[in-house]
Amino acid sequence: MMSKAVAGLALVAGSVSAFVQHAPLRTGVVSRSAGPVMKLGPGGEGLVGSDLELATWDPLGFTNNQNPDTINWYRAAELKHGRVAMLAALGEIFQSYYHLPDPVFSQSARPWDALQQVYAERPLAVAQILLAIFACEAIGQAQQAKPGQAPGDLNWDPLNLKPSDPETWEKVQLRELKNGRLAMMAIAGFFVQENLTGQGPIEQIYAGHINPFGDGQGVF
Repeated sequence: MMSKAVAGLALVAGSVSAFVQHAPLRTGVVSRSAGPVMKLGPGGEGLVGSDLELATWDPLGFTNNQNPDTINWYRAAELKHGRVAMLAALGEIFQSYYHLPDPVFSQSARPWDALQQVYAERPLAVAQILLAIFACEAIGQAQQAKPGQAPGDLNWDPLNLKPSDPETWEKVQLRELKNGRLAMMAIAGFFVQENLTGQGPIEQIYAGHINPFGDGQGVF
């Protein structure tokens, strides 16, 4: 778990510009491509990231809400979860190769088991983790609640990495959205795969356990 924190700091240092203003919220005309008949509602017109692979995909109708504050809240939540997922996915891989020399981290190759082990053997450490999460959430929310603050803007760019060119900045925002969305799927997949196969992501690759069906490893 400590190695996840180290990996997280490394990722934050490398992508710090993701935590500054995530504007403009809305860009030019959204190009529509053929896709599922689940058109975006009024709240999604021109939303950054709405013109990607499935430009008409909103099966739950979140963008039918026309309240700008609600749409901004949705976008801020998406960015937050994407950022956390990117850190978590990196931590899953990093801790398979490195962890602190403490017996409580002996399950580092299996992140879900490692979390359960820390909870069982060091409950106060879990409390510290939860307090740190709460502190980060409170600080971030305090920044996000400022009047006129763009979704995802945490006023944090110590290395001054935000590009000054608007076109480049828009590409950075789209890149963050796509990577965050992929990471949310990836971290969910990591946990599911570990519970089905009994192996962590890197451990599974080394064991040649690529297919979970019929190879004598895992539930299938």
